[in-house]
Amino acid sequence: MTAARLVSRAAFSLLVAAGALAFAGCAAGSGSAATPSISASGAVGAGTGAPSDGTTDPGAGGSDGGENAGGGSASSAPTMALADVLARYPDCGAMGSVLGSAIDGLELGDQSNEDGTVQCNWMSTTGDYVNTVLLTVTTNNGAGDVPKKEDIAAIGSEYIADAAVEARGGIAYGTKSTGDLRIYGTLVDVPGVGVSISSGALNEDPRIFGAPAVAAAKQLLGIAG
Repeated sequence: MTAARLVSRAAFSLLVAAGALAFAGCAAGSGSAATPSISASGAVGAGTGAPSDGTTDPGAGGSDGGENAGGGSASSAPTMALADVLARYPDCGAMGSVLGSAIDGLELGDQSNEDGTVQCNWMSTTGDYVNTVLLTVTTNNGAGDVPKKEDIAAIGSEYIADAAVEARGGIAYGTKSTGDLRIYGTLVDVPGVGVSISSGALNEDPRIFGAPAVAAAKQLLGIAG
C-alpha cells in the first residue's frame, strides 16, 4: 500500500467519524433523539459486496514479496474475506458486541453494507455529552494493501505491535486528531480485509483506541491471541 493510499484510508476513517460526531452534537443540542438512517442496501448482512470465499489462495490480491508490515509472513498468511466476518457477525448489532462498554449509552444509527464495505455508527443523541464510535470493515486487495511500518511512520500514525495480527500477515496502527473535537482511529489491516474503529468526543478523550480497539478488531477477524 502506498503512503498516499494509506493517508487516504486513515483520513477517511477520521473524516467519517468527525461527521458522525458533528451530527451527534446537533442531536444532543436539540434534546431529541436522531432517527437512524439505514442504507438502501438494507440490513448489513444483506449486501452484495462481500466476497463469497474465505479460503482464497494466499497469493491472491497481490504480494509484497513475502514481507509484511509487522514482521509476519504475508506470503504464507491466508487471505481473509468480508464474508468470513459476516458469517460470525451478520449485522451491526452483532458487531457491536465486540466493542463492550465503548458503546454503552450510545444508539446504533447509520449502518450500511455497500461496495464491499460495512459501516456501523453508534452515537449519543441526547444529554450533555457527545460521543460517537464508528466501526468499518472493508475488503482490500490482499497482502499488497497491508501497509508497512515505514508507511505508517511516514504519515505520522502510531504503530501498534500485535504478534497475533502480524502472524496473519497484518499490522495495527492508530491515528489521532486532537483539540476540542478529538477523534482517535485504530486500524487493523490483514490480507483481504481491513477493520477500522474510530471514536470521537467533544472536550474529552474518546472511548476506545489502541490495544482495546485492536482486540475488538481481532474478535471480528477471528484472530486469537
